[in-house]
Amino acid sequence: MNTMLFKLFEERSTILKNGQKVKEGDKVYFINSDGEKCEDIIKRRQFDCIHADTQEKLKKGTLFFWNNKFKPSDYTNLRLS
Repeated sequence: MNTMLFKLFEERSTILKNGQKVKEGDKVYFINSDGEKCEDIIKRRQFDCIHADTQEKLKKGTLFFWNNKFKPSDYTNLRLS
């Protein structure tokens, strides 16, 4: 029963800094300071954690990119592939 309730409240999508809407499994990328393209997919958090800068609680089931201690919107030049 708890897993059914959890499914109701999972984050379905999130908005990137540039306004693009992404969901779990979408491939996104950014260009790092060396000019290299860094690409990966949007994933779902498997456990609660604390935001590295703001100390905000990031709940299990919400979406992240690369580092689960940040939100996808924290990456200023993250783009949908």
